[in-house]
Amino acid sequence: MDLGLQCHVCGQLNLVSAQACTRCGTILQPAATAAPYPGSSHTVAAPAGNTAVRDMPVAAPAARFDPATGQRIDAQAAEEQPQARTMFFGALQQQPVVPRLVVIKGEGGDGNTYHLQGTTTVIGRSVGEITFAEDPFLSPQHARFSSQNGRLFVQDLGSQNGVFLRIKKPTPVRDGAYMLVGEQLLRLDRRPFSDGAPTAAGTYFYGSPRPTGAFRIVQCLAGGGEGRIASAEGGVLSMGREANTLNFPDDRFISGHHARLDAASDHDEVVLTDTGSRNGTFVRIDGAQELFHGDYLFVGQQLLRVEIA
Repeated sequence: MDLGLQCHVCGQLNLVSAQACTRCGTILQPAATAAPYPGSSHTVAAPAGNTAVRDMPVAAPAARFDPATGQRIDAQAAEEQPQARTMFFGALQQQPVVPRLVVIKGEGGDGNTYHLQGTTTVIGRSVGEITFAEDPFLSPQHARFSSQNGRLFVQDLGSQNGVFLRIKKPTPVRDGAYMLVGEQLLRLDRRPFSDGAPTAAGTYFYGSPRPTGAFRIVQCLAGGGEGRIASAEGGVLSMGREANTLNFPDDRFISGHHARLDAASDHDEVVLTDTGSRNGTFVRIDGAQELFHGDYLFVGQQLLRVEIA
């Protein structure tokens, strides 16, 4: 059998090395070219000097499979399929935060939780979104909580007994301010004593020696009236269960050394400090007061913890 390249136009049998038909001139094989890129399946012509030309298929790329379904992924479809966008972590922190009030039970555990969904929430004995009908120390409409741009505020609505906030650091208190230390409701009295001048007839009032303290603490009794009064020793007055300027040995909610009041050197300011008590020291708020995560409030007999985070 004769070997050669047969022209597909005229049928002439040509040498295997012929580039064109010797009869009609038809091109029998293209010039030698290299594959455009590794792994392609294009025909590769033999270099000059070879005696034959044949197709040289190159192995196709390895197939890809979906790890979730096990199905084969078409290469073209994989290229056309849009890629999922990665979310920024900060987007998780842009969800609206709903402040909460948690009622603290008698043994320190958590009771009911109230979510402050609206812009304003009123607490009272009989009026408002949150009511405690069994609390006789709450006014019918006692306090209002307001959310503004992610911040939370509380305001007393002219209640009989006010709203008390637990202090976290030394806090200046004004004359007439009310404080809760254990079960004791105390009032700061900074009014100056009378000058001790005699009457028009030249008679002096008889009484105890005048104290030298810069201020006094007055115990406010349940139902009204005043109880014990203690004067500062110079510019300091300590309060607790024992070994203080003012002691309440029968109060089971007061720590041994609970709180202290210090007058500034010019006596224009008195600073209240909690001295590591277990149950904290509270001051009655005046006007709108901003609240933060972890704050504690007394509203009537209800001890509430603020949660904002």
